[in-house]
Amino acid sequence: MKTRFFDAHDHLQDYPSAAGAAEALHLAAEAGVELMLCNGTNPGDWEAVLALAAGNKGVRPCFGLHPWFLKEGAPGWLEALEAMLLRVPSCVGEIGLDGGQNATHPARQEAVFTAQLRLAKKLGRPACLHCVKAWGRMLNIIKEEKPGPFLLHSYGGPAEMLKEFASLGGYFSFSGAIMDAGREKLKRALLAAPADRLLFETEAPEADAPGWRAGPAGVVEVVSAAAAILGRSPEELAALAWANGNKFLGDIAGAAGPEAGGPA
Repeated sequence: MKTRFFDAHDHLQDYPSAAGAAEALHLAAEAGVELMLCNGTNPGDWEAVLALAAGNKGVRPCFGLHPWFLKEGAPGWLEALEAMLLRVPSCVGEIGLDGGQNATHPARQEAVFTAQLRLAKKLGRPACLHCVKAWGRMLNIIKEEKPGPFLLHSYGGPAEMLKEFASLGGYFSFSGAIMDAGREKLKRALLAAPADRLLFETEAPEADAPGWRAGPAGVVEVVSAAAAILGRSPEELAALAWANGNKFLGDIAGAAGPEAGGPA
């Protein structure tokens, strides 16, 4: 049986050229990566994300306002986000909280994050979340808002919080960081993650690394590394992640949206 891979998080719109993105998608197809989530970060890249999804059947779009780009949230941004989400089957993302070195305006972050979680719930869309050094705050907001399925991308939180996030509808994506020497906390989290909520990602092109297949194709290496840690075969783990990804996306997994710029 053919092994199919799901890249749970990337930013194809961030390749420096259309040719670079096209090459990454070609390599992904050759590697068996048949489904991937392309995450927007601000209103300025949503159309590019939409175009990539319209032109590539394995790309599913996500639209949102990332906490690093709060200044891009001009008046009317939330209404524009809702309109974009209604144009095509899509997720809300990348959204979230950041208490790390890129942290700015924590109260504004929480307001923007909460508004987008509410929009995801209103439209019945999954949400793709960013969290850095804000795990307690994020957990409290999710408890309060009770959204639908959400994915904590590149999970870096405590292993002890996985069970509670999962009980609220959480999925957990692990990146190539699991291959880094000394990341024992991250490996403990991978080992503790519920099998039916486990996903893998590349965050391409930002996380492209020497020795990996470039772009979303690199998820093959991530799955292989995770399989070694978990004591499973890469093929078994890829199949598990494929099933989990389709469950997370629901109808969006098999949906084909309108052409970029076309009618909803």
